[in-house]
Amino acid sequence: MRIFVLGAGATGSLLAQLIARQGHTVWCGDRNLERARRFLGKKSPIPVYEVNARNLRAIVRAARGCHLLVNAVPAASNRTVLRAALRLRAHYLDMATHLIRYPFKAEQLLWHKRFVKKRRTAVINAGVAPGLTNLLVKRSAEMCDRIERVHIRLYEGTESEDPISTWSHEAAFDEATSRPRVYRQGHFRFAKRFSEPERFRFPPPIGAIKVYLAAQDELGTLPRFIPMAEMDAKIGGNEIERLRRWYRHGKLARSRGLVPRRFP
Repeated sequence: MRIFVLGAGATGSLLAQLIARQGHTVWCGDRNLERARRFLGKKSPIPVYEVNARNLRAIVRAARGCHLLVNAVPAASNRTVLRAALRLRAHYLDMATHLIRYPFKAEQLLWHKRFVKKRRTAVINAGVAPGLTNLLVKRSAEMCDRIERVHIRLYEGTESEDPISTWSHEAAFDEATSRPRVYRQGHFRFAKRFSEPERFRFPPPIGAIKVYLAAQDELGTLPRFIPMAEMDAKIGGNEIERLRRWYRHGKLARSRGLVPRRFP
């Protein structure tokens, strides 16, 4: 299979290397060739081309001939990359949803009929959270007679003397500045950021820690496919605690001029 990976950062570069090891033909596109080559490794035989993920023609030109287009760039570019996949008549895979325009529905779902018409498959939110979390909820639902409530609890922790983003600046910025979505009594609504704290016990070595409501993509898909009355997602760990402190000090307000490239 011929696979084009758009975005050769920490996630995309690793995915490209795993694909190459399985014998597939793979090449990458990224707006920063020097950084992409560092992630791939200077001795890596995987080709990488300069591509702006917001430029439809540039994506189509670089990905021409691929069977699968992997979208490993920030979710703000999803619509452009989806259009590119359709124009290329390629299958599509991405990692996350940009819940700004449609806060309670994964925007990719609006493209379903267009991919069906082209007889192509689009797999969305194929990461860990969302992704693995969705599969765990689906599997649990299959083992039960019915589902009343879904509570997703995540732990995120990093050890560093300086603030760092575990994801791209854009993804971390969206997570930090977006209001959490909850699904209660069959209805979607927004909740207050870092609200509804609870103490949740994770398996060792993490143990019991506080978790807070967070903006997670699972809310944009799961309640639409699995009947349920309630769903929320909470995160704990030193990363969320740091963001919570910044929020309490007013440092996470877009009105203060906070932009993705300056975050964290």
